[in-house]
Amino acid sequence: MTGRAREPGAPARGSEIQSVARAAAVLGIVVDSDEGLTTTEIAKITGMTVSTVHRLAHTLVSGDLLCRDATSERFLPGPLLLRLARKSLGASGVPEAADVLKELADRTGETASIGMRRGDDVLIVLSVPSTRSLRYTGRPGDRVPLLESAIGCAIVAFGADPVDRAAEVLARSGGPETWAAQVDLMAGQFRGYTVLDDPHDEALRAIAAPVLGAGDLVRMAVEIQGPVSRLPDSALDEIGAQVRSAADALEGLPVSMAFGEF
Repeated sequence: MTGRAREPGAPARGSEIQSVARAAAVLGIVVDSDEGLTTTEIAKITGMTVSTVHRLAHTLVSGDLLCRDATSERFLPGPLLLRLARKSLGASGVPEAADVLKELADRTGETASIGMRRGDDVLIVLSVPSTRSLRYTGRPGDRVPLLESAIGCAIVAFGADPVDRAAEVLARSGGPETWAAQVDLMAGQFRGYTVLDDPHDEALRAIAAPVLGAGDLVRMAVEIQGPVSRLPDSALDEIGAQVRSAADALEGLPVSMAFGEF
């Protein structure tokens, strides 16, 4: 015999893995929801049957990973999940990164954000809004095409082979003229920060600097974003230096691990 026989009545290995994957999917969508989800809503989002969701959700409740509101019958993150989140957050560098963003937003008066590359997009992971009435409001979870954001341009410009990488991204996305984008990236390398006027709103400008990781690997960048009138060409070097200073302060923090990058 080449393997150990499964005990009579024991579930197949494949079904065990499927159950774990389904439970993880239920946890994920409940955590991402604003006010929790009902059994029917979970079933609709996941494509699982109501009976399957009912079984999985109640198993997760029994393990304190979820809890259920008695009034609304919505499932919410449970006490064990919250404890795990607090412990993970404390070791993630996220609180320290938020402090750096707050200081940058206070110094510049503009919204400050951190973003990471996800394929050919940038995912905004942290943001501190400007306190001014006229401001850009970054939202964690937003995705922006890589080369349509100052963060993405900084990640590419200070990464390996930026000219070739830009050409590849633009070829896949059908983006703007390749040569113009490559010139902008080279200019960003020379300055130490990237500048991008929003292609969809000419009154909006962003300035970003890369956050270098181990081996000078660039996984994320920090930016400020606000009206062009408050970020004029004449002030770019001064403001760019402040953004670079924030990027330097973020080096060494394990923020990327908290958002699924290792």
